[in-house]
Amino acid sequence: MEQSRKHRLQHLDMLRGLCALGVVVSHLRSLLVVPYAEAHRHSVVDLILFTLGGLGHECVIAFFALSGFLVGGSTLAAMRAGRFSWADYGVARLSRLWTVLLPALALTALLDFAGSALGPAGAYQGALAATIPSGPTPTEPANHSLATFLGNLMFLQTIDTPVFGSNRPLWSLANEAWYYLAFPLLAFAFFHRAPLVRALCAAAGLLALGSMPVEMTLLGLPWIAGALAADHPARPSLARALLGAAATVAAVGAAHAWRTIVGDIILGCAIAFWLRDLAAVRPIGGLYAGAAQGLSDISYTLYAVHFPLLLMLWFWLLAPEQSEPGFAVLARMALLMAVALAYATAVWFLFERRTDAVRGWMRQRLRGFRLVLSARRP
Repeated sequence: MEQSRKHRLQHLDMLRGLCALGVVVSHLRSLLVVPYAEAHRHSVVDLILFTLGGLGHECVIAFFALSGFLVGGSTLAAMRAGRFSWADYGVARLSRLWTVLLPALALTALLDFAGSALGPAGAYQGALAATIPSGPTPTEPANHSLATFLGNLMFLQTIDTPVFGSNRPLWSLANEAWYYLAFPLLAFAFFHRAPLVRALCAAAGLLALGSMPVEMTLLGLPWIAGALAADHPARPSLARALLGAAATVAAVGAAHAWRTIVGDIILGCAIAFWLRDLAAVRPIGGLYAGAAQGLSDISYTLYAVHFPLLLMLWFWLLAPEQSEPGFAVLARMALLMAVALAYATAVWFLFERRTDAVRGWMRQRLRGFRLVLSARRP
């Protein structure tokens, strides 16, 4: 989910930032506000709150389409130009993921241990699951074992291990990592000139797909749709972009109502092909440009670190209280959103901002390893 700093797609930046905010709003709503069925009032403002605060999952589906568009699209372009390198691709993808994931896992452990000390007894074992089903449950308590830590670091959460600690949003990073692996293998099965290489890549790609749970594999379809959309860029057309936005809104409504894998796939594919036209819309500049870049820059970090912080604060200061919808709870949500943004910005400054430096270090180590191997050859 990254772009070259020399060629940013402004409106995609804004979409990515808004999706990250949407995930945070969804979690804030689930922590602070009583469920819709239990609310005593349903004003227009309340309906907006429950609607926007219920779209966290749909925002993650949008992330898959965006990632396919940006990463898959650039991969296809590199293959067509004959400049794709597995080593460069692997370094780029792993540095992108690990530079945020490793500190996110460490911070999750620290925040969970703080929450266990400050919050209600049994909170991280699922004692409050009836109130906040998005947190730890009795059947899936927060797991802080070394095996789970390493499994998440290797992107095996939801495949072989649970997510680490209370950080439930990390489930999607396993999807991303396995899509990063499977897609170029399957693409090479079509693009490579050598029949043997095509066959081997097809077998390896199918093996990767077979290693995933069925739902994870199916959610890769929006990722692939994003890659295919990027491979066929659109000419600028504001009317077509607006039509695509309308189709996406309709797909969001359908996916939210259905809550099925089919709805997720339809939504992801609708977003993927809207991205073609959105990417071609002329940049705006000004405050919009600054907001788009700023939100996009911290979006991955915000997604990866916000939930353990919000959960710890809720356990410590508020649990098990939830409020009726209204301006008081909106103010509380705004305050906690500001805290989450400040926290994510600090973590981004310390870690994700250094992704290019980490990538350079990994490339140097890889070159050194190659030199050692070549020196040992007779």
